[in-house]
Amino acid sequence: MNKKLLGVIIAAAIIVVLIVVLWVTFTIRNITLDTTSNLKLTDAEIQELVNDSGIKLKSSIFSVDERIVIQNIEKSHPSLKVISVERKFPNTVCVNITNRTPVYSIELATGARAILDRELKIIDIVESDADYDYITRVNGYVITGTVQKGGMVTGISFLKEITAEAEKMSFVNQRMSSFIPTIEYLKADTNKEDEVSKILLVTKTGVSLVIKEDVGSMGKYFNYAYTKYYTELTEHQRSEGYVYLTEDNVWTWSLTLD
Repeated sequence: MNKKLLGVIIAAAIIVVLIVVLWVTFTIRNITLDTTSNLKLTDAEIQELVNDSGIKLKSSIFSVDERIVIQNIEKSHPSLKVISVERKFPNTVCVNITNRTPVYSIELATGARAILDRELKIIDIVESDADYDYITRVNGYVITGTVQKGGMVTGISFLKEITAEAEKMSFVNQRMSSFIPTIEYLKADTNKEDEVSKILLVTKTGVSLVIKEDVGSMGKYFNYAYTKYYTELTEHQRSEGYVYLTEDNVWTWSLTLD
């Protein structure tokens, strides 16, 4: 056997050995679930989540697709959110999970109500939201079309923008309902040419912050209305009436809404 051929055989053998060693070393032997303090799971529930994740023992740790793992778990368990999927070398995969927090209740075309989290994901569909103590109820807006648990609600731009701005002001998750327990959507009368839909953010103290749906950034206008509420209104004004932007672009308070 010539030296060249022998060298090729030795190189091939080394490559095979390395592949085998790497395969054995980085084969998944452990799948763990870490949860936040607000989520307690039984051993059976943990095993169910592991099964639903699609992660397979004895497969390569490099074969784990975080996007697919998140999709598998959240589709089967709409009330849960996968924070991250971590590879802990050489052979462990850790899935970090938390509860989705109910933030909004909104009506469906069927008459039932969808319970949404801050991302506007449907975490439950109920006949009544009476069992949810800390939640902002959205009235006057109905979600049409086919919906299901685990699905995302799209097309409600005002709610998405207001949520994003509220979080900047530290009204995160259920803190939203501590300030705004109700949102009233007043749809524009199509027979009135100049009328636009309005969103009334009904505060815990009683006054409503009014935002027109046609403004450029509803989140920004929510901030302006809140600033008016917090810095300028008297205790009496905070208990009733409306805060809104006049045609002269001045934020004002009034007992009635034109």
